[in-house]
Amino acid sequence: MSWADDLPPLDAYDELVEQPTPRLSVVPAGPSAGADDLPEPQPTMDFPRVSISDIYSAPSPEPAFIWAGRIPRGHVTLLGAHGGVGKSMLALQLAVAVCLGADFLGASTERGKVLFFSGEDAGPVLRHRLGHIAAHFNASPHRLAESLTILDGSDEPALYREVATFGVRTSEPTPGFNRLTEIIREVRPSLIIVDNASDVFEASENDRASVRGFMRQLRQLFPGGSEPPAMLLLAHIQKAATGGRHAESYSGSTAWHNSARSRLALTADREDPARLTLSHDKLNLGPRTAEPLRLVRSHTGLLMLDEGAHDAEGAPKEPPEDSLLKVLADFVERGERVATESSAHTNAWKLCRPEPGFPKRAYPVAGPLFSALRQMERDGLIEKESYRDAYRKDRTAWTLTAKGWERIGKSAPSAPSASSYDENAENAVSLGGAPSAPSYGVGGVGDIARTDEGANLPNPTLAETTTPTDEGAPGTCPRCDGEGCSFCQPKEAIK
Repeated sequence: MSWADDLPPLDAYDELVEQPTPRLSVVPAGPSAGADDLPEPQPTMDFPRVSISDIYSAPSPEPAFIWAGRIPRGHVTLLGAHGGVGKSMLALQLAVAVCLGADFLGASTERGKVLFFSGEDAGPVLRHRLGHIAAHFNASPHRLAESLTILDGSDEPALYREVATFGVRTSEPTPGFNRLTEIIREVRPSLIIVDNASDVFEASENDRASVRGFMRQLRQLFPGGSEPPAMLLLAHIQKAATGGRHAESYSGSTAWHNSARSRLALTADREDPARLTLSHDKLNLGPRTAEPLRLVRSHTGLLMLDEGAHDAEGAPKEPPEDSLLKVLADFVERGERVATESSAHTNAWKLCRPEPGFPKRAYPVAGPLFSALRQMERDGLIEKESYRDAYRKDRTAWTLTAKGWERIGKSAPSAPSASSYDENAENAVSLGGAPSAPSYGVGGVGDIARTDEGANLPNPTLAETTTPTDEGAPGTCPRCDGEGCSFCQPKEAIK
């Protein structure tokens, strides 16, 4: 027997070897029956198509403005200003004007309801400001309450917030934003004011994506309807943007500028913080026709047009002499005197400069002002008026001539019936009665008689100086022959 006798038969190996899978020939299949019945794939998103063929037959309406030329409906307008300049007061004044349908800073407003969301100031501060504003517009608080809704969001101001999930930062609206949306749908205002971006936007103001997302989210607050509201968003301004503004009038990313369709800037004068300029820096909906407004802050904090206003280049809109005439006229009409002496503490520089209509750019210092007054006197516009102050001292004050009153379109006021004493004059004090005559002799104080250039003249008493002389001339003095001198006139009161 050999070793080959123990091997299995050859056909047994076929079961141990894996047989290859037969290869099938692929034949392209033709169109199957019913393929046209399958739905076409739909895009996951789409964009609205803008109709063009009917731009002549059905033109789109002109942009509507809630405040003529400055704040358009259906868009977000950005108002930039430094903290404390007055942007909140300006926004509240605008809110009241819109509620009443009254003109605001020389431009018309469209009457409607206003919703003011305050993320900065609490209720008591807003109420205090509204008291002055309502009095300025002569508005009834009850009537105002029907159109103005103010929300105090100072405790929870955030409307848009940045969140981090597993290290990924995103931004999203807050519950306060959702609640504000509900209130807006309920009130349906024509103007929405949000004060201000630094409080309601809790993300990086330099992050372009976050800023754009926030601005788009704000537009979601607009309720549907044929007349969308306007929105005014208050924001801080760059530190370098003051006076002449060598920087952009907003703070943070350029997305603030790009996302707003209209942008206003309120800046204070470098030399006089009480005077401000409201400029219209951007309007994407048409030409910017609104000129910069020169404003002045009143003693109650209200912002009003500066009657001595200047144009965008700083040139006066009216001759500075006319503005100065109006300021002097206000003093005359109030019965207050502006001293002609430059050394008096009631001189024109000290009294006129703080007045709202004073042309400060034309007269930045006292010298040009006094020169202008002298020239106006030579031109016959003003003149010196004599009066006696509280100490019976002769003084002079500026007053307008008939030509000056005509120059400013006014008539001279009637002469006052009050006493000639001027309580506003230099060294003036309130009078309790006429000053009493001195008890000492007119020749000097005490027992020492005065002499003049060594002249040895008699020292008459006061009674003697008022006794008629032989010639019948009452009060004749042996020194001045009745012309008046230190002997026959009482000494002036000493300070």
